[in-house]
Amino acid sequence: MADNGQYIIEVDGLKTHFPVRKGVFSRISGWVKAVDGVGFKVRRGKTLGLVGESGCGKTTVGRTILRLIPATDGRVIYDGMDLFSVPSSRMRAMRRQLQIIFQDPIGSLNPRMTVGTIVGEALSVHGIARGRQREQRVARLLERVGLSPAHMKRYPHEFSGGQRQRIGIARALALEPKFIVCDEPVSALDVSIQSQILNLLADLRAEMGLSYLFIAHNLAVVEHFCDDVAVMYLGKIVEIGSGDEVYGNPKHPYTQALLAAVPTPDPEASRKRKRIVLKGEVPSPVNPPSGCAFHPRCPIAVDKCKAITPRLETHEGAPPEHLSACHRADELRPDTLARGPSQKAG
Repeated sequence: MADNGQYIIEVDGLKTHFPVRKGVFSRISGWVKAVDGVGFKVRRGKTLGLVGESGCGKTTVGRTILRLIPATDGRVIYDGMDLFSVPSSRMRAMRRQLQIIFQDPIGSLNPRMTVGTIVGEALSVHGIARGRQREQRVARLLERVGLSPAHMKRYPHEFSGGQRQRIGIARALALEPKFIVCDEPVSALDVSIQSQILNLLADLRAEMGLSYLFIAHNLAVVEHFCDDVAVMYLGKIVEIGSGDEVYGNPKHPYTQALLAAVPTPDPEASRKRKRIVLKGEVPSPVNPPSGCAFHPRCPIAVDKCKAITPRLETHEGAPPEHLSACHRADELRPDTLARGPSQKAG
């Protein structure tokens, strides 16, 4: 096993369950298992992409890691320290190193604050800079994300969606963090603006040595931007590995279905591609299926899948760090996808 210093974040057995209350007295009648035993590691200076359908628990994972949502169980180790055991009094100081970029650039910015106040607020709260010094630092941050220092006096509603997301990025960078949760930071933006924001995030990662947890449902974006990929379904990780391995040699039928749905610019490859159509809807996290949670929609499920929950483990034809939770993983072949050459940036 690699040295622990290789990883900036290690998540182990993370669970986040929300109570379902009914009746006049709001008694607990069940639990929404939004995150149910998730584990992964984020390499230092790298990006882990967390992908899956809407409602699978991706955003809850990111927010639970940062203690924005209380965890039900599990551990999150940051630089050798268990974040869940850190007292609230010390957690404020820890937040200088752990930041988040929200999905909605409109809802995440206070409309009553100027841009200068939004970006510089954390500098004042943590006693890093005030007055003229704070103003200078905010100006440098805005320039770094492609905005003008003159924008400090303006309000969020005066900017476009892409500009507002740049403001959110500047706010996340203000405290010079080491780890950032990017919660679908480009999903609300036009395609042309998405590439600009992704390039900005890539440049910042290289310059500042940042590590990202990049939450997304767009697999094409994740392939371009992320070093490692974790595929999530109904609160669990069903496949994880390097981007090249997961995209080139998927070992879970859910991953194959997601990849088969990614558009390709090659019409010939599209015609050859095996179509994988998933039946039905995602089951309820309140009452998940027995065995493999994916079995009601899986085109290759057998009786074993309905009765026994598969473990996340390595399989034939995959390196040790490429893990999947599927009883029939050894039978899956990547050539059925006919995806063509990878579009990942060098």
